[in-house]
Amino acid sequence: MSYIISNKQYLAPTEVRAKYEPLLFDIEGLGIEKMDVNFGHPLYTALADVCFVKSISAEKRYFPVAPDGCMTLVCRVKGEDAQAYVCGVIDEIKKVEIEPDEYYVFMRFVPGVGYSLMKDNANQYTNKTLGIRRNMAGGDQIMSILVRDTPLIERVRLISKVIRVYLQGEEDKYLIKYCTEKIFSTQGNIRIEALAEETGFTSRHIGKMFERCVGISPKLYSQIVRLQMSMGKIATDREDLLLDIAVDSGFFDHAHMNRVYKKMIHCSSGEFRKYSFDRLDYSQTDDYLQPKELI
Repeated sequence: MSYIISNKQYLAPTEVRAKYEPLLFDIEGLGIEKMDVNFGHPLYTALADVCFVKSISAEKRYFPVAPDGCMTLVCRVKGEDAQAYVCGVIDEIKKVEIEPDEYYVFMRFVPGVGYSLMKDNANQYTNKTLGIRRNMAGGDQIMSILVRDTPLIERVRLISKVIRVYLQGEEDKYLIKYCTEKIFSTQGNIRIEALAEETGFTSRHIGKMFERCVGISPKLYSQIVRLQMSMGKIATDREDLLLDIAVDSGFFDHAHMNRVYKKMIHCSSGEFRKYSFDRLDYSQTDDYLQPKELI
């Protein structure tokens, strides 16, 4: 059965993996490894990525989390102690304090995916962190898996299977996928009115759908897409002019890009090119994992 989005256009519910993949940066003192989410993985079409982060230093280190539009399941493991949190979409950079011998798993959902796991709409979790037992479907089962004495990667695989069970009936699944991927493919340069015309829904309906499913407005999501694209270009294209990167990433000009950078990652694009996150003032950066409600 197809999902009708206009008189002329159809969205068939084929499970194709989204192209969007948030950035991940190397940080001194931390071991960071991404797990391949290949075809056949229980959450192949739902996860943007899975990454393991551990301290390889004798001192506390900080892991920066930049806005990426993703709802994230974060698992913390240290010896026999384990905790798990669900984090909503953020609109500015935050930090995770990682102590020696701690392991973290970040399971980032594709924007617009994962809201059905929660008791409320996604916008109720924006810039918030909550324990999974009271707030996430399957939370108790996930915690029971997390504390098992088995390899961490095996625990993550089993957790993925539990999550898959609760993702079957996400409302507007194919419509939100179409809209988020359209924003990504246009580098954040498509107006909500254009999305409404293409899909046959009203701008108001799409705006409310974003608040409910993603947790933020289409405008803010577009800004995050441009941020992510430009950060990737700055990190890899060391010789390109920042003005060219700004325009190529969907910004109006360099000044426009700098305003978004200072708002979202607390530095200019030039500072980011020169220092990445090495000069980030972590004392002025909020904690990513500040649970509003204990597990």
